[in-house]
Amino acid sequence: MRTYALGDIHGDLAAFREALSVMDLEDPEVRLVLLGDYVDHAGLHPESFAAVKELVDAHPGRVIALMGNIDADFLAERGDELSPELRNWLRKLPVYFETPTQIFVHAGVDEEAGDEWKWASEDWYFYSKYPAATGPFYKDVIAGHVGTFELCGENRVFWDGASHYYVDGSTEESGVVPVLCYDDATNAYTTFERENDSWAEVPVRN
Repeated sequence: MRTYALGDIHGDLAAFREALSVMDLEDPEVRLVLLGDYVDHAGLHPESFAAVKELVDAHPGRVIALMGNIDADFLAERGDELSPELRNWLRKLPVYFETPTQIFVHAGVDEEAGDEWKWASEDWYFYSKYPAATGPFYKDVIAGHVGTFELCGENRVFWDGASHYYVDGSTEESGVVPVLCYDDATNAYTTFERENDSWAEVPVRN
C-alpha cells in the first residue's frame, strides 16, 4: 500500500488537481489522506468542499478527508450556505486517521498523553493545536496546519528528523499543495519536486 497525504488546499483547486496528478487513485493499493483546511483563510471557495466530497465518494475507503480548523469554523459560522447534504458530510469528518505506525491529523495530538492521546483532548485540539510539535513520538505524526515555510523556509514537505512530517505549503501564497507518500513495502517516506515539466519522487528532507 502507498499512502499519500495532502496538506491544506485553501481553496486552490488547480493546485489540488496538480497534486493529485502524482498518484493513481484507480490503483487499489493507493490510499489518500486529505488533512483538512479545504477553503481559504477568509472562508472563500466553499466549492472546494464539494470537490473533496466528490473525490471521497468516488473512492470509498481509500480517500479519507479529515477536519481542519478553517473547515470547522466555516461549518459553525456559515454552514447554512452549504447544501444540507454537504453540511452533514462536513459535520461528520473525522479528526484523525490512524494506522499501526502513523497518525494523520490536521494539527496534532496531545503527545504528553502518550498512547492515551485519543482520549486526552476534545476534538478541536486535533485540528487547532499550535505550535508544531517536533521530536520523537511512538508513532509518526503527519500533519498540516502550520505552514512549512515557518519550519524550514520553504513551501514543501518538512520532516523534523524524528517522528513528525508537515505538509502545509501555504497554498494561498505558493500555489502548491505538497504531497507526502509512504510506501508500506519499503517503510520509506518520499515527496515530489518539480523537474522541468514533470514531478520527480524524492526522499523527504528536514
